[in-house]
Amino acid sequence: WTREGADPTDDHVRTVVISHPFDGAGSAASLFEVLSLSVDGTLTRPTPNVTFSMGPASAAPIVFTPDGKVALVAQDDGTVGVVRFDASGPVVVHAAFKGPFYAGAIAIDPTGSHAYVLDADTANNGGGVYQVDIACDGPLTSKGLVVPGGTANQMAFVPGSTQAVLAAGGAFNAPDGSDTDVIDFSGASPSLVASGSAFIDGGAIVSSITVMPDGKFALAADNGIIVGNRIAAIALPSMQNAGILATPNPAAVFASPFDNAALILNSDGTDAIRFATYEPDAAAPFSIVGEIAYVNAKPQLPSFAAVITRGTLKGRVLVAENVAVRQVAFEPDAGVVDLRSEEHTSELQSLTNL
Repeated sequence: WTREGADPTDDHVRTVVISHPFDGAGSAASLFEVLSLSVDGTLTRPTPNVTFSMGPASAAPIVFTPDGKVALVAQDDGTVGVVRFDASGPVVVHAAFKGPFYAGAIAIDPTGSHAYVLDADTANNGGGVYQVDIACDGPLTSKGLVVPGGTANQMAFVPGSTQAVLAAGGAFNAPDGSDTDVIDFSGASPSLVASGSAFIDGGAIVSSITVMPDGKFALAADNGIIVGNRIAAIALPSMQNAGILATPNPAAVFASPFDNAALILNSDGTDAIRFATYEPDAAAPFSIVGEIAYVNAKPQLPSFAAVITRGTLKGRVLVAENVAVRQVAFEPDAGVVDLRSEEHTSELQSLTNL
């Protein structure tokens, strides 16, 4: 993922972190690599290479605190890897932080002082949302289960808000059949604001959630084996279903910072990058346009990405593929263009902090 940081100029050299969760023989590996993204969008590998090791991380993106100083990732064994970035480079804080959870995904509080670890197990087996406090230099302190209910798959904060959209089988006293909730994290303890059934049939396994910058709609991707091949549009704050978009194996979905489009990564053998337009006042707010026009080779296992939200590179998206980092760009007119691709040895997964 990409390290954007708190630079008030919005334009600076960004740090990009990629995970290499497999070695050349296909065995699990724990290598992470640090790249550099210039103001003009050139992605380079420093000489000598800058790397560090934590645990294998192939199934979840790396997330950063808002100041870009600390990164966390849910690792394949359910632990959390934590790295701090100093002037001298990356410093591993926790190679494998163990809590009372099995980490599947992580969402960072807008203040950067807390992280919320999602455990997708059932309520009876400890699933739900757990809080960990983040010290200024990176160490974590577990604060336990804060959103009970189980099957917590993904969560994304509403921009400029202390509220987040959570995909879970139920949170707190949410009614039976609900699969998405709005949780308020502003108080001493989180509280349930609203619940809804984004997918209605109850068969979704949500792989990704994004919230549009205007805070009016969220998109939840179902890449599960029960139903799958669809994305639900969710009206906020009512949590009403605003349409189902059919798309094959949606691994992840991302909102454009220009608030008029969304990017869809289709993986699992249907490898493609598609996009949808967004018109909040339309009867159907989202409409899938189709695949982007590729300048580079056709995508290979696109599963994770990082979106730059400010500065000259606003709208730039770094997509982690099998052996390359692809750059595409949201355009102000709701288009998406393929820009360039840099190859890297061994398989890539999560990207950085923008």
